[in-house]
Amino acid sequence: MRKLVSLFSFVAFVSIMAFMPNKASATHASGGELIYVHISDSTYQFFLKFYRDCTGAGEPTSWQLCCFNTCTNQSFNVTMPKWQGTLPPDNRPNGSPVSAGCSQYSNKCDNASSSVPGYREWWYMCIVTLPLKCNYWRFGVSLCCRNSSTNLVGQDNFYIETTFNSSQTWENSSPFYSVKPIPYVCLNQPYSYNNGALDSDGDSLWSQLLNPLNTNSCTSTPSNVPLQTLTPPINFNSNFGNPFQTNNSFNLNGANGQMQFTASQQGSGVVAMRTREFRKINNVVHELGSIMRDIQVQVLPCSTIPPTVDTVSINDSGAFSNGRVYGCIGQTLEFCFTVSTTDTAGILLAEDNLATAIPGAVITYTNLKTDTITGCFKWTPTANDAGNHSFILLIKDSTCKPPGIMLQYARTIDLTIWGPVKAGDDDTICIGEPAFLGVTGGGVYQWTVLQGTDPSLSNPNSANPIATPSVTTTYLVTSTINPYCPAFNKDTVVVEVLKGPDMAGQPDVLTCPNFEVQLDLGIVKKPGVTYTTTWTPGTGLNSSTIDNPKVKLKSTQTYTVSVGSSDNRCQSLDTVLVDVLTGMSIENPDTAICLGQSVDVRGTGDSRYDYSWEHPTDQSPTFSNPGGIQTSITPSDTGMHKYILRAKHINCPNADSTLNFDIDVQPNPTVQVDDDAQMCYGDTMQLTGIVTPNTFNRYSYSWTPGAALDFPDRKNPIFSAVQEGETTLTFVASTPAGCADSDQVKLTVYAADFITLPGDTAICPGDSISLGMTIEPGVKFYWLPDYNISSVSAVQPRVWPVTDQVFNVYATDTFGCLDTGSIKITVRPRAVIELADTMTIYPGESYQMDPAGNCLYYTWFPPLGLSNADVSNPKVSPAVNTRYIVHGRTEAGCSTTDSIDILVKNDSYLNLPNAFTPGNRANGRLHIVRRGTADLKRFAVYNRWGTKVFETSDINEGWDGTFNGEMQPMGVYIYTIEAITPSGQTFTKQGNVTLIR
Repeated sequence: MRKLVSLFSFVAFVSIMAFMPNKASATHASGGELIYVHISDSTYQFFLKFYRDCTGAGEPTSWQLCCFNTCTNQSFNVTMPKWQGTLPPDNRPNGSPVSAGCSQYSNKCDNASSSVPGYREWWYMCIVTLPLKCNYWRFGVSLCCRNSSTNLVGQDNFYIETTFNSSQTWENSSPFYSVKPIPYVCLNQPYSYNNGALDSDGDSLWSQLLNPLNTNSCTSTPSNVPLQTLTPPINFNSNFGNPFQTNNSFNLNGANGQMQFTASQQGSGVVAMRTREFRKINNVVHELGSIMRDIQVQVLPCSTIPPTVDTVSINDSGAFSNGRVYGCIGQTLEFCFTVSTTDTAGILLAEDNLATAIPGAVITYTNLKTDTITGCFKWTPTANDAGNHSFILLIKDSTCKPPGIMLQYARTIDLTIWGPVKAGDDDTICIGEPAFLGVTGGGVYQWTVLQGTDPSLSNPNSANPIATPSVTTTYLVTSTINPYCPAFNKDTVVVEVLKGPDMAGQPDVLTCPNFEVQLDLGIVKKPGVTYTTTWTPGTGLNSSTIDNPKVKLKSTQTYTVSVGSSDNRCQSLDTVLVDVLTGMSIENPDTAICLGQSVDVRGTGDSRYDYSWEHPTDQSPTFSNPGGIQTSITPSDTGMHKYILRAKHINCPNADSTLNFDIDVQPNPTVQVDDDAQMCYGDTMQLTGIVTPNTFNRYSYSWTPGAALDFPDRKNPIFSAVQEGETTLTFVASTPAGCADSDQVKLTVYAADFITLPGDTAICPGDSISLGMTIEPGVKFYWLPDYNISSVSAVQPRVWPVTDQVFNVYATDTFGCLDTGSIKITVRPRAVIELADTMTIYPGESYQMDPAGNCLYYTWFPPLGLSNADVSNPKVSPAVNTRYIVHGRTEAGCSTTDSIDILVKNDSYLNLPNAFTPGNRANGRLHIVRRGTADLKRFAVYNRWGTKVFETSDINEGWDGTFNGEMQPMGVYIYTIEAITPSGQTFTKQGNVTLIR
């Protein structure tokens, strides 16, 4: 027996829970979890495990399970009544205590005055049929409200949920927790716990911390319950957090759910855990959903000493290493362990979840209820049990020291069962091929050769080495990691090696481009055997499937040829190099040079050729290297000459290669132009260029500068004297190859600008103006036209045109150059003002001037009686007869004068028409017609019966033909007028007026 002292992996206790719509008036929710079991098709049995604080309100009679999916946003509720069965695993009644206290100490469930909190476990159940497949179903329950705690703020809704991805399969039951939640831990004592998460479908599980949730409906995303502000901070980080105050000692192993921590704050702390399940479907790993447990943990001061696992011993059927037990299939695995406490009064109990975790395994416990317990494990795993397993050892300390609680400690025990080592199937390969070996089961492998040879086994310690044997070889693989399983840790595999047909092979060939060569592989053929040949690539071959093809290529080609036969699948491989002489190339294009120049030939060619130059059109050129590609050629005369390079090789009879290019040899010209000359500005002159030899017809010409030339690219252009001074023109004649010569001519251009005139001007009719011309000394000139001008030979004559007139001057300087000038005299329109001779006004009246004409600016005199003396139409109201004189000026500056007499009457004038027609027209009222002002005393109208139908003292008011609001009939009416004029005279008048309709 081998003994190994170790502690099983410690993991701290965390659980996750959530609930949905149910309302309560008092806090009593201390924890819970929600799971489901597949019944058939899409029907499931849901269980809610609710942990009730005995100090709060009673447990609910039922719950509402909320169901929601994100595919259609559909939701519905199902009632969950109390479960009528007993509670597993020991068939306790529904509502039994969880982690009951010792018999001599009561808790809140037994005695309300006890200082120890108490909890009861209640189960609820319902059946749910899901209407559709969806990748996210959420089921939840909620209850108001949470118990107070040391790590959470407030008393939010108590909510737990379960999720399910049914898009992959209906056949799934959720994971479940096989270990009851333990709500008691000791202050400042190391503690370990495991919820015992299992899955009946064999799915992979992963556990993580979860912030407790808050919502009242599963249709909305739940929120995190707020956390207390403590030091260190409260956090629910995935596997290393501080969910309640543990001084950051909390540690969770997500793979097996083991937790360990040391609680450092007395009181109740809430922890939540989510366990997710994964399944490989069609070689793709899918997450099928999750469950959670939400639980309230009471941290109490304790005097109990935590127990330890002191000794682990195992027999020769297995091993213990790094906290894990190893065994073999078909061999009984036995090991024992001791659990003890240093408290000699200790009373220890031990339980496990083997029934659900490892069916068929048993543990026998001895010395229960003492300070030292021995447990012995026994299991004979079958072939189906190969792989990893684990179970939970639950240690209960019922020593019952104050405060009188039964503490529980959970340890996870991990096992690995080795399956048989199985090498891959025997294999057959062709010589030169790799054989891919493989092995399953066991681990840490060693490959060796039992028979045959393989000096190049890629990695003899790999599970998948590559072998390249040249003969049939037998390999042995041994798993060195489990020497305690000798019946299962070895296996062999045979690799049979075959070879392809024998052949002499085709030697490499040297040939010329496009020269046909016969190939032959020399296959040793057996009677009755069929042979297949494949040449790769098939470029240049007359057939790629025969053993003696003909080949014609432009460039070198390496062929891979494979020969197979009906004997076996193996092929013989060979390579054949058909080395094609690379030929030759000349980089020189056809070119042009000047006579006497040379051309350097740039090119490459296979050194195995013999080279020579030919020149059929050039009698005696010079070659610097007449037997090579790279040479310098100097032609002997002008003209277009062809030079031919010829290459020969003995392996290519009658298959000479040739290249050629042309050299255009051009002459070196000689040019001559006119003698220097002088000319006046504006004149023209034809230039002459002479080029020799004149037998060459591809010269190009250029005169520079060419701005004053009509065609600067011709031999005989015309020069225009458009710029004064000296201009030197250069004439160049060149060939396409750049053979060129030049000559120059100097042209002097005299100025033709020796008279200066002022700019055009304008005068008013009848005016005259002097033309201010300036000229150079010695210039002769004359003016045209010769009328309305003081002198045609005067430098500054005076002119007086009566209409618009242009005066031109013509001049000649001492060099005989001509110059002209002109000035336009514009005669502006005459200023016109038209006024009436006289105008009469009455006392109090005014008259508005309205002169006609083309003037823009006006000045009136005298200013007396004028509204404004500087506008065209002032109002005048003189007290006496007055003559007004106006001076007008046009926009062009021409002016004129006119006058008007304003006659003022001595007195005003009053009158009345003899008929009127009432209505809405302009003269629809009977008004007093007046000129001047007057003070009306009375104006009255009477009908023929003497009745007064109208009367007013307002001179501006008139009769509208009505009386007392009624229209008066047609007829003759009598009127009277009494008024005082401005002179003080009394004006009276009466008469008849006819009303017409």
